[in-house]
Amino acid sequence: MKEARAFPFWGKGEAPPETARAREPEGRKFAAIIRIFARTWPYLLPHVLGYWREFPRSPRDGNGEAREYASAPGRADTWSFRHVPPLVTALTLIGPLTGWLPFGTDWQHDLLVAATISMAILTWALLFVRGRTYVAASLALALVGTASVLFAVFAVDGFADNFQVALVALGCVCIWVLQYRHEDGRLRFRVRLGSHLVYYFALVTATTVLSMVIALFSVDLISQSILQAEPLTPFLADFIGRPELSAASAAEGASANVDRALLSNEQRHGLKWVYAVFMVVSWIALIPAAMLLPYYYIFIMQRVNQDLRTALLDRWHRLSIRYHSDHRVGDSVYRIYQDSAQVTAVIGTITQAAQLLNSYAIGIVFLAALDPILGTMAASIVVLAVLWGRWYSPRMRDRSLAAREANSDFTSRVQESFAAVRLVKAYGAAEAEQSRLVRDSIAAFNASYRVRSLMAIVGIVTFTLAAAALIGGQLLMAVWAHGAREVFAAALVGLVGLSFMQWNLAAYNWAQDQLGASSESVRSLVDLWAQAQDMAMGLDRVFDILDIEPDVQNDPDAVPMRSFEREIRFSHVDFAYEQGRPILRDVSFTVEPGTVTAIVGPTGSGKSSLVSLLARLFDPDSGSVSIDGIDLRRIDVDSLRRNVSFALQENVLFGMSVRDNIRYVVPDASDAEVYRAAHVAC
Repeated sequence: MKEARAFPFWGKGEAPPETARAREPEGRKFAAIIRIFARTWPYLLPHVLGYWREFPRSPRDGNGEAREYASAPGRADTWSFRHVPPLVTALTLIGPLTGWLPFGTDWQHDLLVAATISMAILTWALLFVRGRTYVAASLALALVGTASVLFAVFAVDGFADNFQVALVALGCVCIWVLQYRHEDGRLRFRVRLGSHLVYYFALVTATTVLSMVIALFSVDLISQSILQAEPLTPFLADFIGRPELSAASAAEGASANVDRALLSNEQRHGLKWVYAVFMVVSWIALIPAAMLLPYYYIFIMQRVNQDLRTALLDRWHRLSIRYHSDHRVGDSVYRIYQDSAQVTAVIGTITQAAQLLNSYAIGIVFLAALDPILGTMAASIVVLAVLWGRWYSPRMRDRSLAAREANSDFTSRVQESFAAVRLVKAYGAAEAEQSRLVRDSIAAFNASYRVRSLMAIVGIVTFTLAAAALIGGQLLMAVWAHGAREVFAAALVGLVGLSFMQWNLAAYNWAQDQLGASSESVRSLVDLWAQAQDMAMGLDRVFDILDIEPDVQNDPDAVPMRSFEREIRFSHVDFAYEQGRPILRDVSFTVEPGTVTAIVGPTGSGKSSLVSLLARLFDPDSGSVSIDGIDLRRIDVDSLRRNVSFALQENVLFGMSVRDNIRYVVPDASDAEVYRAAHVAC
């Protein structure tokens, strides 16, 4: 069949000229794509800031429904966080006074003391700065707090310092989540809730760090101690509660001509059970996050998508009939239903990209610590990916836009065919209509196929580039491990608590995993960037509608419509749907209350257009329409349309009961009023 042959095994396939859009859209470069993504921020912001819940509850929100939109801390309002700096200062002093965070014992603890003092100073600074300085200080506080917690956990022995730094960090968080004010002689508090994107990214970060810790120390435990009988690092020995198995203890018991004693078979077998318990406990600890995060992600995305779709529908309803007359209904349906859904994909892409970039950066740092050559090889993958991206990105945008427009055309064709089904059957045009449907379907399929085929090529080339670096790195690591070469930053690696002082089986296995993970991260980032081109084209079509200013808008000084008393006047009205093709020219007449005015003329002479001007479905190009001497453009649009009724030429029935169709404009009408309206309408 010709229809079957139209689907290509490779290449562009058949497409009619009107849907073959193969030109790169002007201005859709890298910066433009980022700007399109940035425009989704207003729909994400409510899920970042959340809302405030006040305590004790005031009478106005006692039903539990009222919520105050959360603004950023530090703005000029009556709420304050002045309690936070003294609180953080007190928590900072607890460390040195109790010995949880001693000062002067070693540089690691001194660095943590300096970090907690810096956090206290920054909280005080936030009371007095505004604008960009406030934002910069807030970011600095977040970075110092995060780095301090990570350094306390990974680089400093013991748990007291972890607890102390966590206390100070939690005190700083109170700026964001807890504020107060005096109202009517009593103290009121408000708590920030509903910051779902903040909660989500916090959970993702915690899960990522926990997974990395598990992987890092499990590979050290099994590769070095269980398989090769090497003593445990002091950190790992303390962590599992077996200090006698540490390298320090083994060195004390070793003979003069042996660097350090190996673990006995009994000790190694005992560590097998420690490893098994460690992995089971770790797996159980990750189960809640593995179950909660996908569900939580879908919950957030659907809320964001609903906000954008609602905004799109609101703007669509506000656009004039002139816009709707020039655009196919199916195109609007596709933009509202399909293109708007890309906003959820944006959040997923940002989330995944942030995780991948984080893992990739950490992987490069650790690989460079083992050997700078490995770090350079891992970094070179992303350089090659960027150069490759410069070639495929514009082509992906071009094909994605063509595919969306072709699918939009097909949706429009289906809608028009279904809407005109009576006409199609009455004139025996089913075969011709089927032919048009098949043609548009083929064009939509082929356009989408071109997008998928390019994505496949992108994946293959990226895999080849990453595999080259991966194979070369594994060869070097094998040579270094065989020669027991010392790692580049042995002191830093030892500080973290690992045994990778020199290249051995554990270092080889872990570096191989990290190099592979870096390669996979870049491949995933390339795939995400390719998908981002398609998302951007979908969102661009959505913002095209949101950017359109309605032709009919309220005057800044618009007034509600009063009762009709004297006259309706059309004065020298000109109107055209398209420039150069006027429908009405210099139309003037007056209608008085209690009279019947008949406007007659052939089809297309402008009778319906004249009545549409009275309801401000359009505005005249020149002249004016007034009620009781007030130009309609000075009357509130909603108020005007509530007071103007007219019967359309075509009957329109919505998918609901006859009763609900009759009271469509007055949904609270009683049954008696519905019956009376039906009787009047015969």
